[in-house]
Amino acid sequence: MMPTYTVEELERDLESLLGETCPEGAARDINAALQVSDLIQGKGFSFAMKDCCPKSMTDTRWRAIFSRGDDAFAVEHESSALAVCAAAVAALRGDCL
Repeated sequence: MMPTYTVEELERDLESLLGETCPEGAARDINAALQVSDLIQGKGFSFAMKDCCPKSMTDTRWRAIFSRGDDAFAVEHESSALAVCAAAVAALRGDCL
């Protein structure tokens, strides 16, 4: 459920959309990705994150969702940081996924 992005492409898109406020390495680091979520929430979006494999000791899959009004921008990925950042890019572009 994630668009095809390299980490570099995703970080470049985030930087172009958020400018200098974009934390460095957001697509690689969940702490920086959560800073991105704070920035997006400041633009009027709500944010939720779900562990899609809560009982698994070996599998990881995360769903990040930004929503505003009737629009939801959700991305699932094994990397929580990538899920947050890809959903943020979709929300800022208005691309319902």
